[in-house]
Amino acid sequence: MIRLTIKPLLQFLVYIVVGIYIPVSAQETQTYNGPLQIGKYNGNATYSYKLVENDTVLDGDFTVLRSNLQELLEKQDYSFQFKGSFVDGTANGPWKFQFGEFNSKSQSEVIDYQYRVLVSGIQKSAIGKIKMGKPNGKWIVLEEEIENSEISKTLFKSVISFDNGVPQQNFSINSENYTLVGRFLRDGLAHDEWSLFPSNGIDQFESWYFKDGLLQSIRVDDESDHKTIKAFQGYNSQTKIINLNAGYIKALEIQLSQVDIDILHHNSLPELLKQNAARYQEVDDILSALGKSEFLPEFKVKVPYYPLDSLEVANVDSIVSYYKKANELSESILQNSQLNILKLSDSNTAYQYNTVLYLKEKFLKPIEEIVNYDSLNILEYTSREQLVNHVFSDGMPESKMDIEIQIDSITSSKSYSLPSSDTINNDNSIIVNIEAVAKMGYDGILSIANEVKETLTQEKRQNELASLEEEIIQKNDSMVIFIDSTSATIPLKYATALKQLKSFTNNTLNEYSKVKSAQNRLAAARSTVDCLNNLNDLSRTVSLMPAYQTDIIENYTDRIWNPFMATLMDEDIKKRITSTYTKILEPYFLTEIEQQISCESIEDLNKNITATYKKILELKDQNTKKLERKLKKEKDPVTVLEMLNVQNTTKQ
Repeated sequence: MIRLTIKPLLQFLVYIVVGIYIPVSAQETQTYNGPLQIGKYNGNATYSYKLVENDTVLDGDFTVLRSNLQELLEKQDYSFQFKGSFVDGTANGPWKFQFGEFNSKSQSEVIDYQYRVLVSGIQKSAIGKIKMGKPNGKWIVLEEEIENSEISKTLFKSVISFDNGVPQQNFSINSENYTLVGRFLRDGLAHDEWSLFPSNGIDQFESWYFKDGLLQSIRVDDESDHKTIKAFQGYNSQTKIINLNAGYIKALEIQLSQVDIDILHHNSLPELLKQNAARYQEVDDILSALGKSEFLPEFKVKVPYYPLDSLEVANVDSIVSYYKKANELSESILQNSQLNILKLSDSNTAYQYNTVLYLKEKFLKPIEEIVNYDSLNILEYTSREQLVNHVFSDGMPESKMDIEIQIDSITSSKSYSLPSSDTINNDNSIIVNIEAVAKMGYDGILSIANEVKETLTQEKRQNELASLEEEIIQKNDSMVIFIDSTSATIPLKYATALKQLKSFTNNTLNEYSKVKSAQNRLAAARSTVDCLNNLNDLSRTVSLMPAYQTDIIENYTDRIWNPFMATLMDEDIKKRITSTYTKILEPYFLTEIEQQISCESIEDLNKNITATYKKILELKDQNTKKLERKLKKEKDPVTVLEMLNVQNTTKQ
């Protein structure tokens, strides 16, 4: 009784211990040494990790590196080293990232009893601290040119201080040609003057002036002049905080004149920010592949905010839809090789083609900008008036237009009116009018696409008809040559049938020549080609019928020993079957050719002749006594064909 009582108790304690031990064991930190691939980087790694629900979670020190001396000496080596630490799968603590592409001229020197290989190339690095996935404190990002293992030039340098991922205080970004300096507020908003100045002191100097994140103006100076560009003028006082990225630059351009946009593109402040973002993105990609990361720096700015209501959102969706359909149609027309050839000589095709070009330029191109702004989510960062003035700088397009046409150096024009029921109305909202432009462009291109389809269909018909008529002549000539050359070499009854086929061919061509309607002529050409194909096949089958008969006679003749004559003699066997072929079926086929031939019956007649010949040969080795008794009484060729199981369709 005691032992029985203790045993369940021991089992219970074991279960308790195991239940506690398994989770604890799963959380134990382990170490890995071996190969590791992180995106495009493949190297040797050493790191600590723990298993959580069968997932490897990095926890502790982490190092992965790659270099290859042999590759370096032979051609070029790419090397990298990523070193830091993780806490529960999130990067945390000091980190260092290095990327290098080096070559060596096999130069070396001895230092402290060790050979040192001198290398040249490009060394990239990013060094700083990470606080649970976010940059924290000062981060330095470098790209340096290395010459014989010495830094010869700094190609790029970015120094930014962060507080838990938010950029703080002053920063600087340097390239070979420019230096950008600026500062942030504690909340990461751009503030005060951001200055871009050239390293050589010759190119333009550029300053962006922010106030609490909102860009006030841009000043551009060179040796002889200066230009001040006012930004975000006349906004409605409502703003939104966004990242300073490509979308922000596009939103800024909407506010500016084309002259100011050209000045903005000429300089490199946005380009430097883009280069800096790319380098941080490279680090973020690595950390994201290993665990959780929010490493990308967010340079915050304010923009005017003009939210879209639900109806305007639906209008924008409609604009995007019309653009995509119209653009796809226009490209299918403009890229059509057949149309591009036709427009060189055909004025109507040139008119259609040039109309699509016009619609694409005046309607689709402006709408494309709207679609791009929507994809960047920046339509709400400009007033509707600024948007329409920027996109339609020459005014809204008209529904009527003159299309220029040039054929053989002679220029003319022809008017075109859009078939769309949508129109631009001053009583409508701006977004509704932009939607109307998108719909007008789509309707116009759709209408032209339908016309082009008919043009290409007609051209295709003409080309097909020309090809078919050429084929008709070729097949007729081929058949005439064959019949003329064959008729003299075969018995008269077969030659007569061939001459009848030749006569029928001439009649067929005469009937085709009487068809005048273009559409009916194409159908007639197709059927005439089919008929001539079948006539050619049948003429060759008729030329083989003498050989068929000889083959049947030979197969149904046996060599038999005659004891009275003491010799081998030929004896016909199954005479009822062979006579049925020679006296009933073959004459029937020849009569059909001479008296009943038609384009509809030729193919089936040809099949019946060939099938009958094969069937007669097969019957030689079969038990045909019952069949022969039936054949003795039957003289009708159609019934005989049915008895032989040869499908007869020459007469319906």
